[in-house]
Amino acid sequence: MDRAPKSILILGAYGFIGSAIARELSDAKYQVTGFGRNISYGRSILPQIDWHQGDLGQYCDPQSWSPLVRNFDIVINASGVLQSGPRDDVNVTQAKAIIALAKACETAGISQFIQISACGAVDQGSSDFMHSKAQADKYLLASSLNATILRPGLVVGRNSYGGTELIRMTAAIPYFAPYLADFGEIQTISLSEVVEAVAHAIAVPEKSSGSFDLVEEKPHSLNAIITHHREWLSFAPARHHVRIPQSLMRLASKISDGLGWLGWRSPMRSNAMEALAGGVHGDPRQTEELLGRPAMPLEKTLYGFPSGKQDRIHARLMLLFPLFLAALVLLWLGSGILGLLKVDEAAALLARSPLSYQTAELLVIGGALTDIILGLGLLFRSTARLALAGTVIITLAYIFGGTLFTPELWLDPLAPLIKALAAMGLSITCLIALDKR
Repeated sequence: MDRAPKSILILGAYGFIGSAIARELSDAKYQVTGFGRNISYGRSILPQIDWHQGDLGQYCDPQSWSPLVRNFDIVINASGVLQSGPRDDVNVTQAKAIIALAKACETAGISQFIQISACGAVDQGSSDFMHSKAQADKYLLASSLNATILRPGLVVGRNSYGGTELIRMTAAIPYFAPYLADFGEIQTISLSEVVEAVAHAIAVPEKSSGSFDLVEEKPHSLNAIITHHREWLSFAPARHHVRIPQSLMRLASKISDGLGWLGWRSPMRSNAMEALAGGVHGDPRQTEELLGRPAMPLEKTLYGFPSGKQDRIHARLMLLFPLFLAALVLLWLGSGILGLLKVDEAAALLARSPLSYQTAELLVIGGALTDIILGLGLLFRSTARLALAGTVIITLAYIFGGTLFTPELWLDPLAPLIKALAAMGLSITCLIALDKR
């Protein structure tokens, strides 16, 4: 890099790919500004760069971008939305907002625009994710901007997010491995090489305009990629293989789509499944043209960052997290509903304490309604953290109240107070697993 430009704006700078790009360019003494919704999280992981808060859904015309982009020399778009949901519209975020940004950049005289797209992003793409990426790519290539379109395959890095997290979760299944039938072959690329491609494009922009696939030479089956990750995580080889038809995976993806409207961004949503089913293919010669060498094969990529205990714990924790959360929803909703259906029986237990029957009855009804509210809160991603914290507080209150008014429950054969401690531990575990990235 001969001369650092005035400054660089990076959309999605706290994401899986964007954060790696922002860190590398900041270390190289570029003046980097990140753009995103959650800049408090951005500042926590990248305090060395500046931040500008904004929602792409609110930046759909060139005028909204103009005051911002005039302060930059280079714009990098590393943002992306896998699937539409309550807070996101794929076509708005990946096409309309980015085309508006490109128009504003043309007017402002931005020297370079780098777009992180995806292999398979074509107008007739298999999903709105691919189609919207292709729309933005097409506009950028036809614009007056010096545009570089990078189209990575499955990006593999030290951390995991989206598809790579799903692969690690699948690799963590003990004793057996699913054999995923009828899925296309996949070419991967190291996250470090995506970052290298961005740095190279900035260093020699005159040789980097156009579209470039970023993929390794040899494709792999999805089952082989899972096996490589199982070995990388140092898990024992699977003893049995169970064939999972694509139809069952599509059903699971439809369920995940439904959960997406509750705010849960599962890596199993239909856009991800469509991409995996069709395979992830690119031209490795384009990678070699840009980097001056072939991309690393998957085995070498994984060898470059050996796994540790934390990776194994994370893979298994995320594998079990949906089951843990479903168990807590069932526990709290079930407890609340049963409490309302059997107020007299529950109040009778408390009536043996110094409390009056009327007070006991009010406590049962109030507790049951609280349980139902917490159970419903656990269903929505936006309220899950608050609800989990609430379950911990309420459980402590139940344990304290039980010890004070009905201490004999500690010796009850069904051990309700002891089980409450276990339920509280499960809530704390889910709170830890809720971390976004």
